[in-house]
Amino acid sequence: MATTIKSWLPRIGVLCRTAAVALIAGVCPGQSVGEVNSSIVARPIREQTMITVAVLAALFVISFIAAQFGWIGILLFWLGVIFLVN
Repeated sequence: MATTIKSWLPRIGVLCRTAAVALIAGVCPGQSVGEVNSSIVARPIREQTMITVAVLAALFVISFIAAQFGWIGILLFWLGVIFLVN
């Protein structure tokens, strides 16, 4: 079980970092996804982790705030996320 988790953690980390990079690139219109990704990958692992966790935590908090407005709030939240990533 422990070896299975150790083999999955790097993959999950890369997926989470990719999601965070896509959201950061959506907020910063002057930079492409590749530029943001290369600037984050160039940082130490600890900073990469902190950036990824901060972006995904902010997304999580915003989703809870949107959930307070019912299905319309969640709909607007997901539309906003899709708009940012595209």
